[in-house]
Amino acid sequence: MNTFSIKKALIIFLSLLFLFTGSVFPPARILPGDTGLAYAKTRSRSAEIEYQQAKEAYRRLAASARLRKYRKNWISVINKFRKVYLAHPDDPEIAPKALFMMARCYSGLYGYSRRMSDIQEAIERYQVLVERFPNNRLADDALYEIGQIYKMTGRPSSAIAAWKRILRDYPNGSHARLAKERLARMGVKITAFPSKKKKSKTKAKTNKKGTTKKVAAKTKKSSSKKTTKSKGKTTQKVAIIKDIRYWSDTDYTRVVINSSRPVSIKQGELPADKKRGLPKRFYLDLSPAYKKIGLPEYIKIDNGLLRSVRAAQFQPRTVRVVFDLAKTEKIKVFYLRDPFRVVTDAFGAHYAKKKCAVKPKKVATTHKKKSGTHKGKLSLAQQLGLCVRTIVVDPGHGGRDPGARGRGGTREKDVVLQIAKRLAKILKKELHCRVIMTRRSDRYLPLTQRTAIANANKADLFISIHANAAPTRRLRGIETYFLNFALDEDAMRVAARENATSEKRIGELKSILNDILKNSKVNESSRLARKVQYNLVRTLKKRYKGIRNLGVKQAPFFVLIGARMPSILVETSFISNPTEERRLRSPSYQEALARGIAKGVLEYIRETQLAYKN
Repeated sequence: MNTFSIKKALIIFLSLLFLFTGSVFPPARILPGDTGLAYAKTRSRSAEIEYQQAKEAYRRLAASARLRKYRKNWISVINKFRKVYLAHPDDPEIAPKALFMMARCYSGLYGYSRRMSDIQEAIERYQVLVERFPNNRLADDALYEIGQIYKMTGRPSSAIAAWKRILRDYPNGSHARLAKERLARMGVKITAFPSKKKKSKTKAKTNKKGTTKKVAAKTKKSSSKKTTKSKGKTTQKVAIIKDIRYWSDTDYTRVVINSSRPVSIKQGELPADKKRGLPKRFYLDLSPAYKKIGLPEYIKIDNGLLRSVRAAQFQPRTVRVVFDLAKTEKIKVFYLRDPFRVVTDAFGAHYAKKKCAVKPKKVATTHKKKSGTHKGKLSLAQQLGLCVRTIVVDPGHGGRDPGARGRGGTREKDVVLQIAKRLAKILKKELHCRVIMTRRSDRYLPLTQRTAIANANKADLFISIHANAAPTRRLRGIETYFLNFALDEDAMRVAARENATSEKRIGELKSILNDILKNSKVNESSRLARKVQYNLVRTLKKRYKGIRNLGVKQAPFFVLIGARMPSILVETSFISNPTEERRLRSPSYQEALARGIAKGVLEYIRETQLAYKN
């Protein structure tokens, strides 16, 4: 028999064996009831072997001064522990040990790199260990190490909070004595902590009333205390407070706190403390959250309205942001999603619209019939004689956010910038007013910054320019929006696209808008939208065929939230429609769009001035 026939016979034999037995190898002897246990033990042994292999790599690294000098060696060991954790994330013994060793490696790496990002990675892994495996023997070890890191990086209050938590949650743990010693050295008095049973009862009462006893105690000192909870599951994952940005003027400041995920928001006030040299303060408690290492604890503003903003790890799972007030008269807080951020607007006593210094020009009496709003009533702005001196024009998207894209490659961010530039030029020439553009080049601008620019400059009007898009290429037309609850599915779809979020999330905005919307501003925005839509369609129909009027609509656009002046969003045309995409690229069409919008703005101003005059 030749070699080929032997191989062929062997293959046939193995195939028949597999066909009739289901396996090439005979089944192992399994005792009744031992199937799951045997598998679990095998898996546990496998996890332990993988962990020990990673631990051995760590020992080699720790023993070699030469290896410890190079970052790649640390990362290699970290990745071994990460692989173990990802393979066995729910193993009650292996997963916590892998997390602990990853944190220890990052902490060791920081000793060589001095990168704050490395120490933050260590803290986060210790925190994950405590949150996911609170009953594991390493939980109090992790809290102790967190305290050590905070102390080392000059954050004693956060270190105290971590060590206090050991005494509260793990009074009999291996690190309780060390935590007591550390606190004693820092001059911290140790008080008895309530038992977990009592604590759970307090929490049950908290959910019914909405504030805990601890919160209520603080409210005695503060004049007001509100709680805003972002909707979601009750078991929230811990967020990271990533950065704090602000835009400011003498009578207006917007502060935006960026978070990695939704948080609960508690707000309150603290009176001035002359002994400590502290002014009146407003604060936000964000939880469950950790402050990112490297995030400045002190941001100086000192604009006469706010002195500064301070951020600290107030409690192990709570970040407190404190606003040191100067001449702040009013504060408004709301949140936005995708990404999650908390927006705080602070207003001064003089944040109001300027009175007309120049008498309004005479307007033909033919406009008189159009000057009223619905039911013949004058709106608040008409009664006060609103004078438009500053207009903010906002080209949508920009930079890393291209907006919608047409089949021909046209990008929304490019065409709306050209339209906005043309509009700004026309408004300056026709109205002799100050026109501010939120961006004049291809750069990224957060939605919250756009209205902040308008508020800080005390703008009288805010106009955001966009290009529409739809799943079907057949849709075309022009529509203008103002901020309110969406009344139809199409409006919800457009808002979801411009907000870069989901329609479901937009539904959650209702609670925010209830507090933000003011009737007079909505009415003025609606009137401005009607004037712009009418004149825009009318101007285009004179030169182009097939112009479709989709009307004035309302929707909760993020970019309009928080604007303190009449504000609209114009969807100039559908970039997803081949014909309208070609037109949007055309300079003459861009000019026509700009002129139509400008005519609408001019008619709105004339109507308002006429009402003021009469």
